[in-house]
Amino acid sequence: MFVPDRFKLNSYRVLRISGSSNRSQIYSAATSMKRAAMLGVTGTTEDDQVQLGEVPRTEADIRTAIGRLENPAQRLSERLFWFNLPTKAESSGSGTYPSTPLDAKAEEILGKHDNALRGIFSALGATLDDPGIELWVQSLQGWHKIVSNDDYWAFSMTLEEEGGFEPAALPSEIETLRGNAVSLAAESLLAAARDALVRNDALTFKRVFVALGILANTGPWVALAQVDVASPAISKFRELCRSIRDECFSKVVRKKDTGKSNKKICDAALKRFRAEVQPAFAVLAALFPKDQEATQQAREESALCLSQIATDYTWADEFILSEKLHQEALVVARDTLGAVRIEARLEEVRGSARHQRVYGSEIASAPNLGTTNGFGFTLYGHSDYDQSTQSYTTTHYFVVFFIPVFPICRYRVINVGGNRYRFLGKLPYGTGNVWHLGIVAAIIAAFVISASVNRSPQQGPQQSSRPAYYTPQPSAPAYNPPVSYKQTQISALKSRIEANRAQLDLMATRLKPVFAEAESLKSQMEGIESVLKSLDAQNNTGVPINVNDYNTRVGTYNDLLARRKALIDANSADYAVYQNLVKQDSDLVDEYNALLK
Repeated sequence: MFVPDRFKLNSYRVLRISGSSNRSQIYSAATSMKRAAMLGVTGTTEDDQVQLGEVPRTEADIRTAIGRLENPAQRLSERLFWFNLPTKAESSGSGTYPSTPLDAKAEEILGKHDNALRGIFSALGATLDDPGIELWVQSLQGWHKIVSNDDYWAFSMTLEEEGGFEPAALPSEIETLRGNAVSLAAESLLAAARDALVRNDALTFKRVFVALGILANTGPWVALAQVDVASPAISKFRELCRSIRDECFSKVVRKKDTGKSNKKICDAALKRFRAEVQPAFAVLAALFPKDQEATQQAREESALCLSQIATDYTWADEFILSEKLHQEALVVARDTLGAVRIEARLEEVRGSARHQRVYGSEIASAPNLGTTNGFGFTLYGHSDYDQSTQSYTTTHYFVVFFIPVFPICRYRVINVGGNRYRFLGKLPYGTGNVWHLGIVAAIIAAFVISASVNRSPQQGPQQSSRPAYYTPQPSAPAYNPPVSYKQTQISALKSRIEANRAQLDLMATRLKPVFAEAESLKSQMEGIESVLKSLDAQNNTGVPINVNDYNTRVGTYNDLLARRKALIDANSADYAVYQNLVKQDSDLVDEYNALLK
């Protein structure tokens, strides 16, 4: 397993001294180690913790170790991640530097620290099977208990104050390290999770991810770590979903009479969704527990991708399919913010889907009806009655001796009496029609095969017989639906615009305080920036300025800049949604106005 430099190259390890050593002892140890390095007799001892790897002790390594210990923040970190009780050489006085006297309470505190650190070192050597993961959990929990102890940090501050260090560490530097102490100790575990993800080792990754969930009580670092290790997989999945939906959206032509070409584009996008997005989501679902934020994000991205494809299907005149896909997406997006957007889209398409379900597709003219000597075309069946239009569905058949043989098509019609009908639209085959076609096709195929087998070689080809006289009845006039196709599109677009603006208002309300705070921070920064420019100009002319005041203003400016950046980053996703809604509103209005012309 990966061993971080804070363990392997720890300055106290290189100098072979304890973390409780004072400045004098550190330099004495460095001098002794340089002499040993020149003579080539540095060797290794039990104090070196050889399981962490080889200890680099060239003269350059020793100088680097001294340099790190001269930096207060680095010295605190090096001390935290090395043993604080005196080494055997220090305790016995056999070294070239004096031992460090410790009272009983200090020895107890530092002894607990060192035992917890040994637990971390043991976990570093464990495999990431179930026992190894359990060892990591126990070690990090024990480490958290130590670094949460005020007595340990009070003693660390005492070492700073009495150790002769210049400059000594500040309390703020100790607090910063204290806040990061557990996450730094878990660095190797997190690196193993990232590596498992790269290697597609789902079992190891999930073990680590579950272990992080168990460690949730050790501090807010856990949630950040989960996001960190999950983000590569989620980002890759998000990129896949967005590439499919953006490609489909960009290719669809949003004009009348482009339904057939748009359908091919949407069918290709839906095929990719089924073949790529769904299997990828299944992999992510296996990696992360169901209640994790990563799983929620993946579900939302998957649902939004499918919802966008469903919306694009409306431009292929496939409103029923669009409604069905929106309903599927809504199930996937449950308990996510995306569910609100998908529900709005579903409401937009429901009316058009019902219209298409009732009326079907438009027809240019009514079909031929009429028979002669029992041969011809007629309507059979009466189902799916619609009270609002007083219409029903029926099937147009080719009949032989008045027996329905071939189902030609299904229509929604109004019976106006006298064997006359008004045709509202064409509908797809029903299940019964499909079976009927299949049975007839099988009978004809069997007849053809039988005739071919039984036909003798002497027989010539038989002429087909047909009625000698056939006069079709006049076709019934086509009937335009009560609501035209164009009116349906206008109505659907109006609903989409209203729903889109409702979402836009919601996002604007949510972002309003964010915009206000960002503008306030910007205004404060501009005020400070103006003063700083004035002070710079004054200094350039040779007029002395208050340097402390100048630096304070710079610090305040940087704090405001960091706060504004953090505010923008935290709300970037909502702002992206807001911008997308603004663009959608503009596009929809353009489409609406084009249809009104």
